[in-house]
Amino acid sequence: MGGNSEREQEILEALDALLRLDTERERRLSLLDTHAVLRALTERIRHEYGFEVSLAGLVEDRDLVLRIWSGTRNGSLHDLPIPLGLGLGGRVVSLGRPVVVGDYCRSDRITHDFDTQVNNEGVASMVGLPIGSGTTRGVLYGATRNRAEIGDNAVDGLRRLARLATLAVDVADGAATLADTSVVAERQRIAESLHDSVGAMLFGIGSSLRQLQTEARESSAVAEQLARIEQQLSVAGSALRESVSRLREAPPSEHDPSRLTAELAESVRSFERRTGVAASFVPVGLTPQLDPERTSLLVRTVGEALLNVEKHAPARSVVVTLAFYDDRVSVAVMNDGAGSTPSDEPESFTAGTGAGLPGLRARVERVGGSLRLSRDEDGTTLRCDIPLPRPSQVSQVPEPPPRA
Repeated sequence: MGGNSEREQEILEALDALLRLDTERERRLSLLDTHAVLRALTERIRHEYGFEVSLAGLVEDRDLVLRIWSGTRNGSLHDLPIPLGLGLGGRVVSLGRPVVVGDYCRSDRITHDFDTQVNNEGVASMVGLPIGSGTTRGVLYGATRNRAEIGDNAVDGLRRLARLATLAVDVADGAATLADTSVVAERQRIAESLHDSVGAMLFGIGSSLRQLQTEARESSAVAEQLARIEQQLSVAGSALRESVSRLREAPPSEHDPSRLTAELAESVRSFERRTGVAASFVPVGLTPQLDPERTSLLVRTVGEALLNVEKHAPARSVVVTLAFYDDRVSVAVMNDGAGSTPSDEPESFTAGTGAGLPGLRARVERVGGSLRLSRDEDGTTLRCDIPLPRPSQVSQVPEPPPRA
């Protein structure tokens, strides 16, 4: 009986953890309210840089949607969806760079699908700047109601604010990715717990039931009751197997952008469990679609760096970062173990038989990337930069919709 009681407690704890997953994920993401940041920035655009109207939009599916505004007189621009490539904002998203027009409705630099809404708001001059590292995730606008040239100082001010907006969006994307990765790992753990505890319990009940059936053959009433219990037990077993299967879900495919972050997060967790050294994984930005070779190289780089820390560095903490830029993806593994003379060309890169870092560096350079190891008094950093693949290098699978 004691064993069954302990298993029941394990089951209750596992189910309770499952119910907490979504709540905890939402709590973490609520701490990084991108819309709150954009609202503050649109206020600064008006009050610090002389614009009468300011707007901010984020890419949602295939449209740029104007979700934040300040200084508007009516709702003509509120929540307006702008297909990518159209109007000023859609052009900013397509080009990935600022667009300035002195007279919106007469400009030949943009399409005029939204002249009615812009006229209703009384806007004449407008500037839009992209938000996001690499892929444009949104647009920050400043506008005036008179047909005057927008000065360089005002545009430079917006650039600074757009960088702040980019940081907010990238950190929120990274936090969402990390939270999603944590949910997957926790679901796997709960699936294993349910399989081990409930599965063992059902197996034990089934064995006892079959023994009772053998002993109760002379009583038809008892045999019928036991048969009903056996049927219920079979149904419970099927339900358990289905639940465990759903929890375990198929792992990300080799083309799934979440595969890279999931594997790196698991590598860091495994290192921390194995060594007891505090380790953190920090993804920044929205993971793009990578081909299997680049994904494998990045995972291998982090694994090799963590193994070297485990073997050679008396580190107290390790931080692994994953960041995406316009033309490249970068991972860095930093530890605070005692370093030596700073060097970008350590002996470990030039000696050996091709295993470890020398072999890894050769593979990275074959795809046009770089692998650098630097040491100083604060510790050691291994950094890998790999250029993003051309579209033809990635299999044609549907891209996931951007997070709003």
